[in-house]
Amino acid sequence: MPIQTAQELLAYEVRKIEDAESQASKALQQMSREVRNKQLAQLLEQRLKQGQRILETARKASEKLDGKSPRAQNAAARGLIEEAQSLVGEVQTAEMKEAVVIAGAQGLEHYCIAAWGTVRALAREAGEQELAKAMEQAVEEGYRWDEEMSKLAERRVNNEALQENGESQAISQSTSRDGSDGQKQQRSSSGDDLKSREYRGEDGQVHHHTKEYMERKGK
Repeated sequence: MPIQTAQELLAYEVRKIEDAESQASKALQQMSREVRNKQLAQLLEQRLKQGQRILETARKASEKLDGKSPRAQNAAARGLIEEAQSLVGEVQTAEMKEAVVIAGAQGLEHYCIAAWGTVRALAREAGEQELAKAMEQAVEEGYRWDEEMSKLAERRVNNEALQENGESQAISQSTSRDGSDGQKQQRSSSGDDLKSREYRGEDGQVHHHTKEYMERKGK
């Protein structure tokens, strides 16, 4: 359906927010099951509650502005969510998962803040002051939530993930060195054994007695 008026554009952007918050709610619940950090779990729960309020606001505004139009799919939000969920599934340690959850949730939040700001501006121009006020609140809360997530990541989660990764690499390197040392010792022992069985034949060439021969000779 072509968009011809400012109100139609506002309705379209509101429907995109509706879809984004609906998808975000499902994703945040899944992310919450991947974390052990209590503060991170609380922040995700806080965002879920905020999202429910924004979703309800968007649904009411959509009905008021253009109740006949179908729901719009928000490709940008869905892409961010899909990418975050895929990466969470790829990392192995709990600490790394939490770092990825924060990064994914913040990436989505940055997009949402921009979308809320757009609707706020359009709502003001259209005289939809209640909607503009709701989006203003969403933007302010979004900035505060994002700041809390950044503080948590910088103070604890990212450091734990890096430490966990460093320990895994150290173990891998230690195992590799132990294996290399063992191989060197084995080669050295084999070389010493071969040297002890040397003799020079009548043809002047170096030959080696068999181990059985050396055992019979008591050497």
